[in-house]
Amino acid sequence: MPILSNIELRAMERGREEGILENARSSVLEMLTVRFDRVPSELVDSIEQITDVATLKQLLQQAIYIESLTAFEQLLEETRQSD
Repeated sequence: MPILSNIELRAMERGREEGILENARSSVLEMLTVRFDRVPSELVDSIEQITDVATLKQLLQQAIYIESLTAFEQLLEETRQSD
């Protein structure tokens, strides 16, 4: 088995991180779709721009219980302002 170079190892790690981010984004969007049927494209775009997995996990938890898309949009805006 060949030894991987540092560049190859970093590329593999970056790919893994991107996969985790995509999965987290997808989970948030799926939960919102299940709860509210349709998610506006502006909200999808905003979620797609998030690059912090912890933030996405928090948003997923909120998406489970939040009462409306409007409330979720407000939460998302507050989250962006605190970053």
